Order: sequence, then C-alpha cells, then structure tokens
Amino acid sequence: MGILASGPLRRTLYLTVTVAFSVAALPITAVAGTPALGVSASAAGLLTAAYGLGNLAGSAGVMIRPSRTEADRLTTRLAATIAAALLLISLAPSFPLAIAAYAAAGIANAYFFAATLAARSEYAPDNARGQIFVWVGALKITAGSAGTAAAGACVSASLLLPLLLGTALTLAATLLSSAERHHRRRNPHPDLPPPDAPPTRTASEHATRTPGPGRTVRRAPRARARPLSRGGPCSGPNRP
Repeated sequence: MGILASGPLRRTLYLTVTVAFSVAALPITAVAGTPALGVSASAAGLLTAAYGLGNLAGSAGVMIRPSRTEADRLTTRLAATIAAALLLISLAPSFPLAIAAYAAAGIANAYFFAATLAARSEYAPDNARGQIFVWVGALKITAGSAGTAAAGACVSASLLLPLLLGTALTLAATLLSSAERHHRRRNPHPDLPPPDAPPTRTASEHATRTPGPGRTVRRAPRARARPLSRGGPCSGPNRP
C-alpha cells in the first residue's frame, strides 16, 4: 500500500487516526464530568460549545496566517499539543478552566486537521492522491466512532480514563513519529552505511574518483617524456 511505503504519509495516517480516536471522547467526558466540576449536567453543552468555537477560531487562524513549517513536522508538533490539551482537560479543577481547556483542544485540533490536509496534498503521488485522501478520511471517521464507543465504555469505570487513555495514545504516536523521522534522517538508506561513515575506496579509485561538492579530483602524475638522445636520426635542430 502506497501510504505505508511513504514515511510522511505513514506518520500522517497513524497520527490522524490516533488524534481522531482521542478527541472523540470529549463529548462523553463533557457530560460525565460536570458533577465533578460542581455544575449541572446541562452545562456540558457549554463545554462542547467551547470545543466547537475553538475549532472555528483555529480554522480562521489557519486561513489568516497559514503555517510555513514542513507538514510532516507540523503534524507531530500539533499532535503533541492536542495530547497536552487533553491532559489539561483531565486536570481542570474548575468549570471556567475546563472551558478554556476544551477551547484550546478545539484550536489545536483545527490546526492539526489543516496540517494533515497539507501533508496528504504534499506527499501523495499525483496518480494516487484521490485514493489516499479517501483512505485517510475513511480511517479517521472509523477511529472517531471507535473512540466514542471506547469512551462510553470506559467512563463508567473512571471519569478520567477516556482522557488519560487518549493522552497516552496521542503522546505515544507523537514520540513514535519523531523517533521514526530522526532515524530516517540519520540513515535515509538502511542498506547503505551512515552518512558520517568514512568512504571506502579501492586502490584504482584514488586516481579516478568522481568529485563531490567542494572536492577536487586528484589525478595521477603525468609521466615525463624521455628526451631524445643526441646524435639520433630525429635529434632536431641540435643534430650534429
């Protein structure tokens, strides 16, 4: 599959799926967490509205000032931001702080979604761009549905369990993408030696090697012509 063969597309895929699974728990935890915040269950609508307004504000920010960071790196950083927002929601001690944390999660998710779109558009080949968009979108919807179901099943056991699970999964995916990118940058071709390894040359390559950037070609010394002996048939003007 072309998505798994490409490093940036592969990282975009599992980050998108993980984030969709994690943020799908927010509507469930908004309803279940209102008693712990000292408000009625109807106030969960304000938390959900804060998340939606954060998404709207983030979308407006992307349109006003698009990011110039490389899409592959940006998705990793924004996924880490979403993990931090989920952790803030789980640790919010009061209702106003919970509203702010939900809004921050919405803003981060809007920027993350824009970054995934940029990554799919930038790294997908022309002959498969449409299929890649459809596959990633379908898997995102599936992950969101699974996240809602998992949150509904876990919230009865513990109010913080869906948020902590989403935080852990998103953080793990972030660390995996960062480590994968770092390893790929150190050795882009696993079958070849690392880029900082000294080059190996045979004896015949010392005289005829291809120059690299900033290098000069060392040529073998040219053999001197032997002078003609005086008195020979081709001694030139010094002929006796």
